[in-house]
Amino acid sequence: MRSQRILLALLSSCAALFLLLAIPARTVQAGERGDKFVITGSVRDEIGRPLPGARVRLQGSDQMTETDGRGAFALTLKDPGLRWFRLPITAGKEGWFNNGVLYQPGAKDLTIYLSRVPTIDYADYPFMITSPAGPIPPQGGMMGRRDCGNCHTTHLWEWGPSKMGQTTRNPKVLEAYKQFSRDRRPDQANSCADCHAPLAALQAPGRTDYGFAVADNLNISKGIECDFCHKISKVEVGNKPGVQAISMTRFSTGGGMMAPVMAYGPYDDVVTMPMAASYKPLFTKSEFCSSCHQDATPLPGSATWDYKKVYPEAARYPLYEQGKVIPNQWTYQEWLEWQDNLPDGDQDKGRQCQDCHMNWTKDMVPYYRYVVSGRVKQVANERDPAAIFPHKFEGATPKRLEGAARLHVVGNQQGDSLKVTVGVTNVNAGHRLPTGQTTRNLILLVRAETESGALLKLLDGPVVPSWGGSGKDKADYSGRPGKGFARITADGEGRLNVPVWRATRLVSDNRIKAKETDESSYTFQLPASFAGDEPVYITASLIYRKDFRDPAKPAVGQSEDFLMQKETITLGENEL
Repeated sequence: MRSQRILLALLSSCAALFLLLAIPARTVQAGERGDKFVITGSVRDEIGRPLPGARVRLQGSDQMTETDGRGAFALTLKDPGLRWFRLPITAGKEGWFNNGVLYQPGAKDLTIYLSRVPTIDYADYPFMITSPAGPIPPQGGMMGRRDCGNCHTTHLWEWGPSKMGQTTRNPKVLEAYKQFSRDRRPDQANSCADCHAPLAALQAPGRTDYGFAVADNLNISKGIECDFCHKISKVEVGNKPGVQAISMTRFSTGGGMMAPVMAYGPYDDVVTMPMAASYKPLFTKSEFCSSCHQDATPLPGSATWDYKKVYPEAARYPLYEQGKVIPNQWTYQEWLEWQDNLPDGDQDKGRQCQDCHMNWTKDMVPYYRYVVSGRVKQVANERDPAAIFPHKFEGATPKRLEGAARLHVVGNQQGDSLKVTVGVTNVNAGHRLPTGQTTRNLILLVRAETESGALLKLLDGPVVPSWGGSGKDKADYSGRPGKGFARITADGEGRLNVPVWRATRLVSDNRIKAKETDESSYTFQLPASFAGDEPVYITASLIYRKDFRDPAKPAVGQSEDFLMQKETITLGENEL
């Protein structure tokens, strides 16, 4: 009986959201102040109590204000001529459903009522599965099924092919899970599904077989669903993976096509049916991403490793857990350290994950102005593209990798040798480069040659480590002039580059921090007959790899290498 009463209360709360427009307004003032038009009023809860801190705006615009301690607002509009138009005025506050009223020309009062979002989470809530093939045709075999893609078509086509939309179809993850299943210690949680198949993992966090989850969900859900993300109410920033780090608000208001759909999101002005939308600023913060992009593998018992040796600055950060965990997905912590070290006033201060990974790219021109598509736009509001978050979730794509780093090469003659300095700058990543899985690495190759193609001998300077490939394949670079950038794990027997679940420590981490430069120097032997009248070419190449080269396994192959940057300088008689 109690659950029935709760459900009735939830239905009543959602239904009230769409009836509030009919509630009589109260007497407040709307008028002009100087050359601007000001609409004043108040925001109140269901029983008329004032709501301070509510965000009030002209729907779809950046013209907004907040209510004061008495729930009152004064919304100043830039164009005084707007007083002659019917204007949608909305209000939103975290923890409450958005709502709005229509300002009528000459109106003397406005009151907006908000209903509180229920705090109860129903674990048996049936998630809406977004069709991977697009909106379901009206006369299709699944007629009547609700699907986010029916209205958010553009977002669907962005999300569908992205890694976020394909988390159960990544062959590398599936292969890694097979290895993890063979190696897993009894004390280790079975947590791969917690991030990669969250709909399945919600039933048993830390205990879900990812392989079974993929097989069971393959034709239902191929990734991290819209309805899943937009039900997240809270994220606990820490080293727990995926669903172990989140709280949700799940409840159903009915199965009809127009039944209200409860959804959290970054907008405080979405009031169009069937969305029962609630403003959640968390959706624009890096903390939201941390649930899957910040986790670590606990060491057994009381074991620790010397984390300060690898990360001298780590003592002030609780996520290192005093060396009791091995970092895995560590992107959030890397971003946090970057932000902490930025001075106030820096243009990147406050930049969030979403600002880069849910932003506009040139291939998306012309930028769209609606978060819905098709005929639904007739009842939606146009937005500034800067307020829209595309759902491509681009990460280590060729396009992003090309612009992530810059090379700077300088060379000069010192007697019978050539001194070369190469700088690699992380110019566009707000975290270390590379980031993510421990297997991702960068290879810097430095090559000096004469015009006839003769390679100059390296006299002094770093060389590519063994994990750059020590075989005979043309993509094996070990021992060549250059460097490798990676996070190196080790197990108790001293084996390097072991999977994170087998690691007992990190040996080193020289990945390039956000906006910082790694500089290395090389000395090459000039030919004995060199007279300075023959050009010398110095080439630096920066290569991105998802995996280490392992001679015990099949070659990764040249196709797995991505050339991020290449810089060649020519030194002739004048330069030398």
